[in-house]
Amino acid sequence: MSNQPKSRSISWIAPVLVLVLIAGAAWYLLKPAPQPVVTAPVTVPPAPVVPVPATPEPADKLTPVPTGEDGLAAQADDAGTDLGSETEVAAAPALPPLDQSDAVVKEAFFGLKWQPGLASLFLNEEMIRRFVVQVDNIAQGRLIAEQALFKGLSKDFAAKAKGQGYTLDKSNYARYQPYLDLLESVPPEQVGALYKQFYPLLQAAYLELGYPDQQFDDRLQQAIKILLNAPEISDEPDLTLPSVHYAFADAELEQLGMAQKQMLRLGQANQQRFKMLLVQYQSVLKR
Repeated sequence: MSNQPKSRSISWIAPVLVLVLIAGAAWYLLKPAPQPVVTAPVTVPPAPVVPVPATPEPADKLTPVPTGEDGLAAQADDAGTDLGSETEVAAAPALPPLDQSDAVVKEAFFGLKWQPGLASLFLNEEMIRRFVVQVDNIAQGRLIAEQALFKGLSKDFAAKAKGQGYTLDKSNYARYQPYLDLLESVPPEQVGALYKQFYPLLQAAYLELGYPDQQFDDRLQQAIKILLNAPEISDEPDLTLPSVHYAFADAELEQLGMAQKQMLRLGQANQQRFKMLLVQYQSVLKR
């Protein structure tokens, strides 16, 4: 366990959160014009003219006798909507190249209603690449501090003495509250919509990492599973200080990957809270 610089402590915490707002699209229901039926002329003998009473209009307008016309458009007429005619709609703007995507991504992402005063915790440069690199490493159990998704924690890591060793000070857990509050402030469905909108850019960034035949969707699901599989332990676990960095006294915990060890540093309540959020994203972001 490490007392690394505070910018390293939160680089992983929301690998699933990026990129948001699905482009609207409209579909037209086109009503083909009825084709005239051509019949050969038939000569018939004259017949006496018999008055024909007018046929009353059917009482059930919602289930008219089929006439070859668009039934959906006919029902829409009753509601005052013309689905048979084309409606002019704005097409979704084309995505820019990955190298020029920052402005578009930031506008959409920060257009979501994040909790006031907390959105500034997001780092807003190279957002697509940062997210993809971090997710790829978490899927392998690692963390990359250089590709942090958030600004650093406001307080440094703290441990307290316990006999000949140390324990993790429970005051550390409060450091993560603002980040969890931020991540929970926007429904996962809205974040997922942006994820799908910008998926071509995410996939392009993933290809840059050397995965020509793989989908970033699959890598993201692997990363979420790594975090969800982190063990849950009692608060204030025992630590050692073998060098300049703290380590878990429990050898099994210390052998975990950096991503799962960071989950342990959240504290039990925060970890359960974060896992609940991850489960929601796991479902929303499935293809």
